[in-house]
Amino acid sequence: MKRLTLLALLAAVMAATPAARAENATDGLTPAQLLIQARSMFPRERIEVAGTLVTAKARGLTETERPYTLTLDWARGEPTALCALYRAEGDKEPLLRAELRRAGGSPTLALVEPDGTRTEGVNLNTPVGESDLTWMDLAFDYLWWPNARRLDETELEAKHISARQNSRACVVLEVTPPTPVPGLAAVRLWVDKGSGNLLQTEQVDAEGRTTRQMYVQRLGREQGRWVPREFRVRRLGLDRVTKLTVRTIRSESFATEGKDHD
Repeated sequence: MKRLTLLALLAAVMAATPAARAENATDGLTPAQLLIQARSMFPRERIEVAGTLVTAKARGLTETERPYTLTLDWARGEPTALCALYRAEGDKEPLLRAELRRAGGSPTLALVEPDGTRTEGVNLNTPVGESDLTWMDLAFDYLWWPNARRLDETELEAKHISARQNSRACVVLEVTPPTPVPGLAAVRLWVDKGSGNLLQTEQVDAEGRTTRQMYVQRLGREQGRWVPREFRVRRLGLDRVTKLTVRTIRSESFATEGKDHD
């Protein structure tokens, strides 16, 4: 199964297909322009996603299983992502609510506890519940970082980084956070040279080592669109995996009903 980031996944579901883009969409673009192009991949309409967030040992033993709902509205003036995490299926009140907003170019994250306690200014690199998925995965904060550069062939070879992902030739960018983020020195982005689509991201530490990986495990095709069924997050060095299964995706123009398992 091809590996895609959550961003590429949502773009595949709701946005224009790669074939609709220019044949060499990255030609002549600066790193900053490539990031702007990647941001334009976000769905141009509000979408609602529901499923289950699972943490499990690498050998398959489930540790936690939390139903979730996620509402994304990245296309409007103030992009937002609203998430609710539940203790068990059928619960009416969430275990935790999160509100991600980008006002004036700066992201903010607020967490709301069941008793109504509200915590503002939470670090976006904070894990979602007990998982290794972070709120940064939902905010895609790195697409707004101003410090971006392109890795040339010499640097790619020296760092043993392949410029091909999913059998596609890519431009590899490296963006660094405008303010220090604990445990995170940079994020690498693989942008398809032909379509301009973002195919993969990975977080790296100060030594340039990959610390987190995120990829789609299962995809399906409905109504002419690729639909996610499960994607996984793995933090290197830990004997566990985070699985995000997708049961439903809804928008004004598209709806799919699925199951957590094939």
